[in-house]
Amino acid sequence: MANGNGVSMELDRVGVKIDYRTRPQRFSCQDPEALATGLRHLEQHGYTVISDVLDETEVNTAKNLIWQHLEGLKPPYKIKRGQLHTWNQWPGKHEAGIVEDFGSGNSQAQWFIRSVPAVKNVFAEIWHTRELLCSMDGIGLFRPWHLNPQLPQRGLQNENNSWKTVGANWHVDQSPVTKPNRVCVQGIINLLPADETTGGLMVIPGSHNRFHELLSGWRKSGNNCKVPVYHEILQEGYGLLVQADPGDLLLWDSRTVHCNTPSFVTPPPPNNLETPSLLRMVSYICMTPLAFAENPDELIAARLHAFRYRLTTSHWPHEFQIMGGEVSRGENNIQLTDYQRNLILGIDQ
Repeated sequence: MANGNGVSMELDRVGVKIDYRTRPQRFSCQDPEALATGLRHLEQHGYTVISDVLDETEVNTAKNLIWQHLEGLKPPYKIKRGQLHTWNQWPGKHEAGIVEDFGSGNSQAQWFIRSVPAVKNVFAEIWHTRELLCSMDGIGLFRPWHLNPQLPQRGLQNENNSWKTVGANWHVDQSPVTKPNRVCVQGIINLLPADETTGGLMVIPGSHNRFHELLSGWRKSGNNCKVPVYHEILQEGYGLLVQADPGDLLLWDSRTVHCNTPSFVTPPPPNNLETPSLLRMVSYICMTPLAFAENPDELIAARLHAFRYRLTTSHWPHEFQIMGGEVSRGENNIQLTDYQRNLILGIDQ
């Protein structure tokens, strides 16, 4: 099997054709013409990779803050960076590699990343306004399943390896019944390299153009719904692993069929001088216009409450929904800058 570019493909666990070798084009946000080209790619293909959003120093700061958040979790968690034996007890949804609980959405790490000016600048170009609400959603973490100390080497690939995420949960994050048009563009800030040895985001290129075909099978009132494997969008299209570099912003239309995937190739073992690290570390981030909110005053009050009590919300900034299982107790001690607070309020002053 090959895609339109002649690249050979394989099947994922549910039988969807996958291209995990082709590296997508990246478009620098530091070049206005390149950014405009990248956003046209988003409109045409349903996804794009915007580069140079965080510089190396900002990436390293963000990684350090995420580790500080993990190391600050209360028992039974005893996570320490670089110490594999402390990673067995792990927060979040292990099958998807998403952490929404314990205040991750309103952690110092997430607020640092959101306050990098280039992030808002990109979303402002998408929506042609700077009156933007920022999501308060969580982070994505993949543990190095090939180094799981709980399993013998011969058992690392089996289904009992709890460190390995589950792929092929193909879905969309928008209702074709109530929202047929583009009203949300989701995002990921990449903090580690993403390729076939790490896994990450997969998309069905162009599937947002076939969004209306999901109408007949839509059975939910909400925005998230799994796409059945027999659907023509999956059978006739193919999944692309979106490879990216640290500091990249991965964007996709919420009408685009997508999922998380574990690595397709066993990662190389670290050498004796390397400190064990995660395979994936990402910040989920989304911004939409305040004008999209149906009841702005009620929404802002709920968002301020979520910040105060360290609640994680969904990727829909203009629709309030709490996410995550266990939530942190007590009030947030983060002192927001005016810029950060305006991301909650949806204003630009």
